[in-house]
Order: sequence, then structure tokens, then C-alpha cells
Amino acid sequence: MPAQRPEDIPGLIAESFNSNDMQAMLDLYEPDGILVQPPDGRQAVGLEAVTAELKPMFAAITAADITMTSIMRTGDIAMTHADWHLVGEHEDGQAIDLRGKGTVVSRQQVDGTWRIVIDDPVGL
Repeated sequence: MPAQRPEDIPGLIAESFNSNDMQAMLDLYEPDGILVQPPDGRQAVGLEAVTAELKPMFAAITAADITMTSIMRTGDIAMTHADWHLVGEHEDGQAIDLRGKGTVVSRQQVDGTWRIVIDDPVGL
């Protein structure tokens, strides 16, 4: 489901994790969107690279809670900040319990929906 407003994106990201629907997450990105990967800030650019980075996350994360904390918008560009909490399990059975504060830059599309240009989960 596309984001109708930039402030919808954090909730749609959480929904994609909670329903284990990686395609729903990918649909939120522009074709040349960037996912910044912690801890080194490596950038996955474009849907193919973003897909490769998200696959292991979707294999491990079973629950996500993401709450938008602020939004700044000018014209067709918006930046949202959010607190996030991801829970899951590694292949070896070790628990995952991660928290952070992230930033998403999004752009309004010709059809009025919003897509992610830059997703930096620890960029706050």
C-alpha cells in the first residue's frame, strides 16, 4: 500500500515487518532509493541493493513498533524522524531486541503518493 502522506511511512514500514511482507517495504522506496546500513553507514542504492540488505532482516524480525516523532516538509520533500523497536530471532536461536531512532527522507510522486528517497535507521 503506498503512503498517502509522508507521516504514513513509519507505520507502513512497521506493518511490512509485522506481516513479513518485504515487497510491501520495497514498494515504499523510489527505484533509486537508499538504505543506510548500520553500523558502518554502508549505502544500498536502488531496489536490487535494498532488497539484498532487507532479506536477512525479514528472515529474522518478527515484530516491529515504529513511532514517528517529528516531520519537516517543504513542497514535495519530507523528512520524518521515528523511534523504532524490532524484535526477532537469529537463525541460531539468539534473540534480537533492537531499538533506535531513524530518519526517512521521502518525496511526493506524480500520483500524489510518497516514497522513500533515503532511509537511515540510525540517522538521528
